[in-house]
Amino acid sequence: MGKKYNNSLRYRVIWVCLVFIVILCMALGTISFMIFRNTMFDEYRTRLTYVVDYTLKNIDVEDLEERIKTKEYSDTFNNLVDLMGRVRESYDLDFILLTVPCKTENGYDCMQIASGLTEAEKNGEDLKEDIPVPYLGDMIGDFLGEELCEMSYNVMKNNTGINYTTAKSDYGEDFSANASIRNASDEGIALFSCGFSTMDISNNLRKYIITMAVCGVVLAVIFISGMIFWLNERVIVPLQKIERTTRDFAQNSHSQKSPELLLMENPEIHTGDELESLADTIFSMSQDMREYAEDLMRSSNKIQNMSLEMTKVNEFALRDALTGVKNKAAYDKVEVRLNSDIITQTAQFGMLMIDINYLKKINDTFGHEAGDLYIKNMCTLICDTFENSPVFRVGGDEFVVLLENKDFNHMDELIDSLKSHMEELQNNKSLQPWERLSAAIGLAIYDESMDDDADSVLKRADRLMYQNKKDMKAVRT
Repeated sequence: MGKKYNNSLRYRVIWVCLVFIVILCMALGTISFMIFRNTMFDEYRTRLTYVVDYTLKNIDVEDLEERIKTKEYSDTFNNLVDLMGRVRESYDLDFILLTVPCKTENGYDCMQIASGLTEAEKNGEDLKEDIPVPYLGDMIGDFLGEELCEMSYNVMKNNTGINYTTAKSDYGEDFSANASIRNASDEGIALFSCGFSTMDISNNLRKYIITMAVCGVVLAVIFISGMIFWLNERVIVPLQKIERTTRDFAQNSHSQKSPELLLMENPEIHTGDELESLADTIFSMSQDMREYAEDLMRSSNKIQNMSLEMTKVNEFALRDALTGVKNKAAYDKVEVRLNSDIITQTAQFGMLMIDINYLKKINDTFGHEAGDLYIKNMCTLICDTFENSPVFRVGGDEFVVLLENKDFNHMDELIDSLKSHMEELQNNKSLQPWERLSAAIGLAIYDESMDDDADSVLKRADRLMYQNKKDMKAVRT
């Protein structure tokens, strides 16, 4: 009832929203980044494809093959160089060039044929300090690198289409399109390459990421604020009302014995959804609980009264109506317990069978009322003598005394006392006939060597009682 909960649902909801938004933003950011990056590369690939197709259509392969052999300029070649420069400026290329990759004794190298240079680059102004202006026939492998030269050589020799690569050199990373220029014999004689610096792509991606991050943060703040406000008004506050009213009801109802005090405050939730239904259900359930408790109290009182009545009935059913001692039905129940003790070898008891003498004579001479007094007087004497033992009236004139514990240990003394009292009453001539008590007695003690159950003990006591009755008749005659 007094348990405290340290984790507030409001803060849990806030944290769940934050974690959800962060994960969502990361997922959407990653997906959109990949889409934007692929879109950019697709756009660059399309532009490079057009540049390659357009430039290759304007290359005179025979003249180019002659320039490679002689390393001398021609008007056709000069026009090609000018075209490459215009194409570079028009499509904002980072580079455009014609080379002849070759295999040497020490590895791979590249021979410069032509580059699309601006006027400033031709004068050596915009080039890096360690890069000289390349001319027809210059070996530029040291600037491109061994790996790039090898790749270029393989493309020139083996590839008949456009090859797109992202390659690193000493001067940065480039995304390029490479096409083999082939002569009439389908031999690769040169390699046309054009491309963009990936730095431009990275700058565009960086701008995109920053823009997406700012927009994501702003949208996340707006979304979380709205979500928290909505959850607080529509979920948290109603739940807190329900929790408070049910907690107060539980505390006030604990150990409450009066159903009239089992009252719950109506939380008054008006959200029009499942929470309102829940609040109404709980309030209705509290009223049903109070009504049920009232019915339960009434039923409990009825059951208690019935239990008392049943106890009285059971007691009455196990009592002899005339004498008030236990009857034959009560003896049968005790016999079950005695048999259980015999089975567990814990039995130690004796049975005293007592049969009243002269009952028929008193009934015939003085009437049944006198006979009933005679039975009751005999029962009183037996009960007074064996005050620690149960007495059973098992027949009209027969009583059984179960001797256990203290009376079992003093049975001889008690039996002698009973006989002595009856003898005194018999000899008192001033008493009425129904007050001068006489009875035959038979005692049997449980013996495991001869008794299988309690009934066999009772039968032995019964036989001894009849033997005693015969002996008493013999004395009188």
